[in-house]
Amino acid sequence: MLRLRLPAGRQAQHDKTDYPLLMTTSHTAASSTAAATATAAKKSWLQVLPFFAFFFLLFTLTSTLPFFWDKDILYSKIAHWLPDHHFSLVLPTELDAGYPPALGYLLALAWELTGKSLFTAHLLMLPFTLGILWQTRNLLDHFMGGRFLVPAMTLLFADTVFLSQTVVFSTDLVMLFFMLLAMNSILRKKRPLLALAVIGLLFAHMRGIMVVATLCVLDVYRAADRKNLPALFRLSLPYIPALALFSAWMIHHYLHTGWVFYHPASPWAVCYERVSAAGMLRNAAIVLWRMADYGRLFVWIIPVLAFFSINRRKLLSDPNIRLLLLLLTATFIFTVPTMVTHKILNGHRYLIPFFFLLTMLASYLLFINPGFRNARKILFAVVLAGLVSGSLWVYPEKTANGWDATLAHLPYHQLRQRMIRYIDQQKIPFENVGSETPNLAPSRYIDLKNDDRSFPRADLQQQPYIFYSNVFNMFTDDEIDELHEKWIVEKEYACLQVVVRLYRKSNE
Repeated sequence: MLRLRLPAGRQAQHDKTDYPLLMTTSHTAASSTAAATATAAKKSWLQVLPFFAFFFLLFTLTSTLPFFWDKDILYSKIAHWLPDHHFSLVLPTELDAGYPPALGYLLALAWELTGKSLFTAHLLMLPFTLGILWQTRNLLDHFMGGRFLVPAMTLLFADTVFLSQTVVFSTDLVMLFFMLLAMNSILRKKRPLLALAVIGLLFAHMRGIMVVATLCVLDVYRAADRKNLPALFRLSLPYIPALALFSAWMIHHYLHTGWVFYHPASPWAVCYERVSAAGMLRNAAIVLWRMADYGRLFVWIIPVLAFFSINRRKLLSDPNIRLLLLLLTATFIFTVPTMVTHKILNGHRYLIPFFFLLTMLASYLLFINPGFRNARKILFAVVLAGLVSGSLWVYPEKTANGWDATLAHLPYHQLRQRMIRYIDQQKIPFENVGSETPNLAPSRYIDLKNDDRSFPRADLQQQPYIFYSNVFNMFTDDEIDELHEKWIVEKEYACLQVVVRLYRKSNE
C-alpha cells in the first residue's frame, strides 16, 4: 500500500475522506478473496464428486460380499458373540487378538439396530471410505494448493491394496481414515480434532500405535519451538486422552486375562514368533517385494527419476518434499522392523500408510516438479496403467498371494458358493471335506447364514475330500503336488484367475 505524506492542514480532511476509501478498498479485496475461496471450494467439490460416485458404485456392487479373510471373519465372530454376553469388555481367548476390538463392538451395535446382514457390515465401512476421499483432498490442497487434484487422487486411489480394503470389512481402512484426519489436523492446527483422530487410531488396530508414533514426529517437526518444555507439553495434550483410554483398556484386559498384546495360547501366537537371522533376511526380501508388488513398482519410477535428476538438490530444498520424505521415513522405521523380525507379520495391508505416503510423494514430484513437465503425461499414464494392472498380478499357486489385498479375489465368493452347493447336492458331509483358511469358519460367520457346519483343516491322510482354491495360501508345496498327482478332481469351477476344486482321494 502506498503511503501519501499530506500537509498538516489537510490531515483532518484525509481522515474523513481517504481512510474510508481505503477501508472500502480493503473490504472489496477481502470480499474478492472470499469469493475466490468460495469458487475454489465449489470447484474442489465438483472435482471430488466423480470419486465419490465411483466408490458409491463400488459399494453398491460389493455390498453383499461375504466376510473374507481371517481378520474380517474375526470381527463377524466378535459381533455375533457380544450381544449374547452383554457387550462384555473381556472376550474369550479364541476371539481375543490382544487389542481393543472397537470395530467389533460397532458392528455388533449396528446389527442390534438393523439385524444381521452383510449389507450393514459394508455400509459401516462406507463413511470411512468417503472420509478418506475428503481427507485426501484436504492433504493435496495443503501440499499442492488445489492444483492437479484429479490426477493425483486418481493415482492414490488406483492402488489395488487400498481398493481391496473398501470391499471388505477392514480395520486398515478405518486406520487410514484416522491417520489422514490426524495429519490434516496437525497441518491445519486443529488440536481437538487431532485428539479424536488419535483415539480412533489406537482403538482401530494395534498398528495404530505405529501411526501415532509417526504423527508425533510430524507434530514435533511442525512445532515452532521444539526446545521449550512448556511448548512441548502443550503439543502433547491431544495425545493424552487417547493414551489414558488405551492404557485403561489394557490394564482392564490384563487384570481379567493376565496378558496384553498376545500370549502363547493365542490363536495368533504363531504370527508373533521371532525368526532367526536367516528368517529376517527372508522377511526383508518379502517386505521389499510387497513395496513393489501389485503395480506399485511403477510408482517408484517417479522418486527414482527425481533422485537422479540434475535438480535433486533444488527438490530437497522444497519444504513439502522434505515433509513427505520425513513422514515416509518415519512410517518405514516404525512399521518395517516388526514385519522383519516376526514370522507372519508381513502382509501387504500392513504397509498401507507407507504406500499412501509413497504415492503422495510421487504425485507431488510428478505434478509440481518442473523437471517432469515435458514427460508428465507419459509418466502419469505409465504409473496409472501399472497400478491398474495390480489386480491382475496373480502368482503361480505355489507362491502365496496377498488375496486380501487385491481385487483379484472377488470371483472367489461366487465360486465358493457354487462348490458348497455341489457338495450339498452330492450329500457329502462337511466333516469329510478338508479345507484351509479362510474357508474353515462356519457359514454363520462368513455368509451370515443359519448354518453352523464348517470344514475341518485339511489333512490329506484323513479326509477323503479336499476343498481347494488357489486363494488358500496354507497348502504346502508338497500337498499341492500330491493333490495334482495322486488325487482326482471331482469338480472344478474357475473365473478369471481364481479356481476352486473339490479333490477326491484316489482308491489306488
